[in-house]
Amino acid sequence: MAKKSHHSIFTKIAFFVNIIFAIGLLLSYLASYISPDKFWLIAFFGLAYPFLLLINLFFVIIWLILGKKHLLLSLLLIIFGFSYLKSTFQVSPQHLKKGEASIKLLSYNLRSFNVYKFHWKDKRRYNDRNLILDFIKGEAADIMCFQEFFYDKSGYYTTLDTIVKFQEAKFYHAGYTSDKVANQYFGVCTFSKYPIINRGKIKFKEKSDNLCIFSDLVKETDTFRIYNVHLESIRLSKEDEMFYEDFGNQSEQTEFKLGLRKIFSKLKHAFIKRASQARIIAEHIKQSPYPVIVCGDFNDTPTSYSYHMVSANLKDAFIESGKGIGNTYNGKFPSFRIDYILHSNDFSASDFEVKKVDYSDHYPITARIVKNKKLNTD
Repeated sequence: MAKKSHHSIFTKIAFFVNIIFAIGLLLSYLASYISPDKFWLIAFFGLAYPFLLLINLFFVIIWLILGKKHLLLSLLLIIFGFSYLKSTFQVSPQHLKKGEASIKLLSYNLRSFNVYKFHWKDKRRYNDRNLILDFIKGEAADIMCFQEFFYDKSGYYTTLDTIVKFQEAKFYHAGYTSDKVANQYFGVCTFSKYPIINRGKIKFKEKSDNLCIFSDLVKETDTFRIYNVHLESIRLSKEDEMFYEDFGNQSEQTEFKLGLRKIFSKLKHAFIKRASQARIIAEHIKQSPYPVIVCGDFNDTPTSYSYHMVSANLKDAFIESGKGIGNTYNGKFPSFRIDYILHSNDFSASDFEVKKVDYSDHYPITARIVKNKKLNTD
């Protein structure tokens, strides 16, 4: 009798915990629809979606083993949020048949070619840059969108000029932030194999080191618009990274709280700024007279408000043709998919890949697109 009573207490406690995490999962779904500048806390639930999903899956398995109907709570919630699951995990990649005509896209946050990784006199700076340039050359993409692009106008640390020399994608559109150091420029840059007939920069309401540019390209008789996006960065310092690496080993409770509060404050600030930036970009996309392709570093996950805004009425190349979890962040913190290739319904995508090269704190992504027809796939 006592054993049965203990089992009943365990079931009630476990189900209560299950309810808490089920509510957390539901809130993570709502994070896509509620702007962080209205209610910032919900953005953290969106960020935690993969973990909340795994915990709810764990409860489904536990209740299934125990033969309890309690499993329906988490199971129905997971089914309800199936679109979020698809944007996080894919199992059936789509590939073009050999010889099928397509446009190859490459999007990559370059972390300024690691120009500040070593002292300016240290020749290892050039090794990192050359590895990145060799990778770009090997991919030979038709359209390339780079974020955190670095250009040294003095020619001391060549990047842009070198890429133009070895690529067929010789047309380029660079957009730089207002901040520059001497002859050094920072921003985003789009390279294209196809002529650029129009270009522009989307202005955000608040001053930011992040930006978005658009370029109108002509391929044969078709004109389409490429957006190169870099949404607000979290701006984590080396001190923040060290705090995370030593997480749980903090000797002083006050020091631990301060470190945690600092990171949460930076996340909150970035969530809010990205919300505004995403709305501006989304509105610009709606006004585009041409089919669009959006490439870039959103610094946000597929369950975020900013992704939901920008991707509205667009297709996600990863969902169409990716494989696995598609994580693109390569930093000290947990890895998420924060880099994207999106496109209007005028295109179909295949061969989405995350290239696991360790040259930046982001992994580059590639995809192939075909316009105005169904893909001939294997």
